Amino acid sequence: MSIKDIIALQSNLISALDAVDADAVIEATRALKDALAALNIDDTPKDAEQLALGLKEAEAARIRVKYLTAWNRQKIERLARFRGQTSSLTYSNSPY
Repeated sequence: MSIKDIIALQSNLISALDAVDADAVIEATRALKDALAALNIDDTPKDAEQLALGLKEAEAARIRVKYLTAWNRQKIERLARFRGQTSSLTYSNSPY
């Protein structure tokens, strides 16, 4: 597994996040995890440009995950308001 392969898998994850496709996100995340686990950093040539690109891709994925988390939270809050709840993130003793 090379840094180029890792960057390609990061791009696949970003594409899945952009498509808001949960199954594709799970698949891309697993593929990236497996590739990173198999990567032997000691045997991998250190190309500064590729490493910088890899870091940019990781940051791009992080930003998308943060955005989608906030987007989903807003949707959940909106649904809670429709149900008459003040906040879905509020704890209560009610079983419902």
